[in-house]
Amino acid sequence: MTSLKGNYTTTIDEKRRLKLPKKLREAMSLSPNEHLVIGPGYDGCIFLFPPEEWEKQENKLKNLKVESGEHRFLERVFVPQSEDAKIDRLGRLTISVRLLERAQIRKDVLILGVLTRIELWEPEAYRKYLAQYQLSYEEVAERIYQAQNQEKP
Repeated sequence: MTSLKGNYTTTIDEKRRLKLPKKLREAMSLSPNEHLVIGPGYDGCIFLFPPEEWEKQENKLKNLKVESGEHRFLERVFVPQSEDAKIDRLGRLTISVRLLERAQIRKDVLILGVLTRIELWEPEAYRKYLAQYQLSYEEVAERIYQAQNQEKP
């Protein structure tokens, strides 16, 4: 799979179907019987995982400790709200009412390709998310990359 990137705007139809952009569908190289996994994202979005990335998420979850309350909470919120979604011949997938309500998506949708996953946002919620940061994009990038460089031996 090539990395998922770009941002796109679209709408959800009355049957709760979302058409994924062709570039993202091609980057995922899904065969006809494959599906995506849709689940609750962070910060108010919805996550869409290609099959191989969902498998990585499952492996992370399987390594959590059932004795930890936080681990159980994550499993109990994330896994039950996640669902398989097949892409139809027109490149559409159906999203549950529960996930759409959680992300406050009614009609307009912002689709973000974020390397290994796709995020679906209500456009105004995404603008508010970006506005909450006191630092600029450049300042955040500098901090992250400097910290990574300091961790290397």
